[in-house]
This record gives sequence, C-alpha cells and structure tokens, in this order.
Amino acid sequence: MFLVFLASLALDLAIGEPPTFIHPVVAVGRLSSIFVRPYAGKLHGVILWFVSVIPVFTLCLLPLLVPNVIVKFLLLTLVLKTTFSIKMLYKIVRESLPLDERSRSLVQQIVRRDLSKSDQGHIASAAIESLFESLVDGITSPIFWFLLLGLPGALIQRFANTMDSMVGYKVPELKEEGYFSAKVDTLLNYVPARLTVLLMGIAGFLLWGNFTGAFRYVKESPVESVNARYPIGAAAGILGVRLEKQGSYSVGEGNLPTSMDVERALVLFKMTLVLYIVFILVCYYYLYGLSLFGYPYGLLELF
Repeated sequence: MFLVFLASLALDLAIGEPPTFIHPVVAVGRLSSIFVRPYAGKLHGVILWFVSVIPVFTLCLLPLLVPNVIVKFLLLTLVLKTTFSIKMLYKIVRESLPLDERSRSLVQQIVRRDLSKSDQGHIASAAIESLFESLVDGITSPIFWFLLLGLPGALIQRFANTMDSMVGYKVPELKEEGYFSAKVDTLLNYVPARLTVLLMGIAGFLLWGNFTGAFRYVKESPVESVNARYPIGAAAGILGVRLEKQGSYSVGEGNLPTSMDVERALVLFKMTLVLYIVFILVCYYYLYGLSLFGYPYGLLELF
C-alpha cells in the first residue's frame, strides 16, 4: 500500500477532488440526510451513523478483492485519495487573497459560521482557523489512521468526520441525535490533532524560529472543541495574531489577521504538511516496508 499512498497524494495535488457523484464522502452525507430526524434520541444517532457509513464503507473496500494488479492499484489510489483533500483546501484559501468582497464567498465554503456581515479581519481569521482545523480533520487524521489501520482506518475517520459535520451541531434539534457522531469524531482526531500541533511547532521554528508559540494558547484556549483548539491555538501563537469567532471565542493576542498573515498561514500549512508526510512515510517504511499491496489493514495484520 506504500505506492498507493504516494500515488493518492500525487493524484490529489494534480487533480483535486473527483466528481461528487462518485465521491464516497458525499455519498455518506447524502445517506445521512435521508435518515436524520430532528429531536431524535441518542439511539437513533447510533443507528444513523452505522446506516450512513457501513454501506459506503463496504463498497469502498471492494477494490481490495480485484485480482488484476493494475486495476486494483488504480481503484485503491482513487479511493484512498477521497479520504483527504489538500489541493481544494489550499486553493480556496489561496484564491481568497487579497482580501476583498470576493473573499467572503470563498471562505464561506470552508466554514460553518455566517460571514455575510463579517469584516476583513474576521474573514481572514475564519480562513486561518478553518485551514488548520481542516488540516487535522481532512488531511493529517485520515493519513494517521491509514498508517495504523490501512485503507479501512482512513475511510472510517473520514466518514466519521462527515457524520460529525452533518449532525454534530450542538443545536436543540440535533443535540441528542448527533452525540454519537460527535464523540466518534473527537476520539479519532484526538491523537492526530496533538501530533499535528507538534509538527506545526517544528515548522514554525524552521520558518521563523518560533517553536514555543505553537503551545502558548492551546491549553487555555476558549475554543469548545477539544481537538480544534489545538491547531487553532497553535496557528494563533505561531503567527502572532488574534483568531476570533464573533460571539464565541478569541484566541491569541494582538490584531486580527491581514492578507499577509493569511499568506504566512499558507506557508506554515505547507511546511507542516511536508514534515507530516515525511514522518508518515518513515513510520510506514519501518512498520511495513515497501510492499505494493501488503498490509491493507495496517497493524492488524502484524499480529
């Protein structure tokens, strides 16, 4: 699976996202939207999770059974690529610069909050926050679980994050139903969030000599999510800006970010990602070697 991982990275950076009609993450979202019931209880939330995830998860593992080596390689590469999204995230934030009225609609694509009345500083803050929160949710976490549990691990993490996006809101009509989805997502992102912040610190040191800034605000961060507070707090500390969601939290000190700070955030994002991929490749090599299709289930096959 080593070359499948490299090929999936290359595919993402070259092409980006596949069409929505064959995207498994989109399929999970559509399935869940069919079965969501406002004000349903926790039991319904558990059933909702499995009904939405298991059918798509099963279909995505079928390429492992394909006998033809070339076809199998291509299918596995495509499926693994759908578990993370580097190019799309980077492109949206990059194209939002320089900050102007057009930036509002672009950044709105990657954040939940309403930006219709936000000023440029808060739009820039939303872009940076989402860039690094999504770095964990949509990139480093699925790759981490690919390292440990192979393709199934990457798929489960990505689908769990999708379910959290669909029903994990803490609003009255979804509070009980989304409880299970939110907890699964929190559990799966717990270690990757903290590992990512460590590498953000190393990246900050290599770029600007700032290592300790990554840890200045994470523990006392008012961000409610136990995982999101780590990359958001680290970004505020390394970049030396205040990241703020109006009416909810403010992390860091100083002024709200400007276009230049968003550009620096993109540099930090790229350096962190390079360090992370090197780390994963080294770990993968020492755990599994360079086999083409060996260990599709990761550590489970070593016992």
